[in-house]
Amino acid sequence: MSTDTTARALRVLGLLQSRPGWSASDLADDLGVATRTVRRDVDRLRHLGYAVEADRGRAGGYRLARGRAVPPLLFAEDEVVAVGVGLQRMAALSDGAEAEAALRALAKLEAALPAPLRAQLTDLRRFISHIGASAATVPTDVLTRIAGAIRNRVRLRFTYSPSRSNPGERRVEPHRLVAADRGWYLSAFDEDREDWRLFRLDRMTDVTASTLTFQPRADAPDPVERLRRVPPEAYRHAVIVRIDAPLQRVAEIFGPHAVRLTALDQHTTELRTGTDRPDAVPGWLAMLDAPYRVIGGDAIRAACHTTARRMLDALDAPAGSDPHGGG
Repeated sequence: MSTDTTARALRVLGLLQSRPGWSASDLADDLGVATRTVRRDVDRLRHLGYAVEADRGRAGGYRLARGRAVPPLLFAEDEVVAVGVGLQRMAALSDGAEAEAALRALAKLEAALPAPLRAQLTDLRRFISHIGASAATVPTDVLTRIAGAIRNRVRLRFTYSPSRSNPGERRVEPHRLVAADRGWYLSAFDEDREDWRLFRLDRMTDVTASTLTFQPRADAPDPVERLRRVPPEAYRHAVIVRIDAPLQRVAEIFGPHAVRLTALDQHTTELRTGTDRPDAVPGWLAMLDAPYRVIGGDAIRAACHTTARRMLDALDAPAGSDPHGGG
């Protein structure tokens, strides 16, 4: 199952969970696909263990039935949310067997949950986009509070510190959550600045949902696309890598992040991006299947040297010994 197909199946599941019944044409319109594609996605969900019932007739409606009864899970609420979000991320970012396994696990998890917790996971599925495994830690109650505000179309208030100083109160209309490599983000319309903004969740405190409702705006930007196009200078450290492979081949590796690539000639591609965590760069560079040279910046080169020394030390250490010198 491709990443796009998995993401669409997750979207179908979220829509089915959002109200009792959907016609095939309504699902197709919402997803921007043909009704036969909707039927294939529904069949895929059934194969993965979700009980999707179909109404006969011209409209070809679908509804999500309760799964088989299973024993209750001995998880705390925050643990359930953390596991559910982790499975959603794996399903959205993985391919093939891993994506299907994550979807099957989600089906079993949700079938075992009481209605309130199942509703929370449904909100998170509908309103989170995953474009990376965020390293930032966000309390699960904050995630569910924001997702609930998006579903109920109510305004949020919170204290925000854009540069970890000079905090100020923000009043926003929440639109969508995004988990990216750089952190968790909320895309929202800032009422005081009368413009769309991306807010880092780890810089938000005192997040409160109000009782004031709003109507969704037609001009909502795509937060995923905005994050993919964040300029390298917005990060603390520049990453410049020259890869000995043509642009088309490297672009297939980087997928949606190919906007960071430039062809220097027909055999060489340059990657220019940025990061707040130099220590994370050697790991994803190691997955490149073509020769490359790290040009800059200094912090990135230092991180690569440190990682290389650590790996060489691990190879040189005798079997069974402690590479850190312990007894």
